[in-house]
Amino acid sequence: MSEDVRPIFARAFFNMDPLGSVSQYMVFYYRDPKAYYAGLSREALKRELEAVKRNMQSFLDEEAISINGRRVEARVIHVDIGLIAIDLPYITFLIKFRGELRRGLNVYEDVYEEEVAEYPYEFLWSLPGRVVRAAMAGDVRIHGSLLSVRVPAGTKVGGRESIEFYID
Repeated sequence: MSEDVRPIFARAFFNMDPLGSVSQYMVFYYRDPKAYYAGLSREALKRELEAVKRNMQSFLDEEAISINGRRVEARVIHVDIGLIAIDLPYITFLIKFRGELRRGLNVYEDVYEEEVAEYPYEFLWSLPGRVVRAAMAGDVRIHGSLLSVRVPAGTKVGGRESIEFYID
């Protein structure tokens, strides 16, 4: 990625099924004033996709994700790069992981390095039970089995984040 390419927004969707499988779809939007991505050849794009996938996987490997106290491994399954406009690229990721759920209270935790969000982002979780509590930065809203979070740029994020949800 060129140094001139800057992230401007991100959005993620997490869906956890009743068996504990999580599919995470993330989209990062960028400002690309020199049209770096638009100018990539087919071969250069292939190399860029491989590099972006490796980088995201290395970030995931540094996180400690657990479901009900048992560590799970998140894997980047797919990555793609597209253009909204010549100077507005986006990168999409499909990430998967799985944990074991139980009746009653379940806890998802993610521990990662604290940082200050460079750009705004938001995410939505769809869980297989009623969300009881969520501990994380941003504007957190709980709607039954849905959890939506908006994080403004400049917000301190990371450390230990958790979602507690109850399955009947």
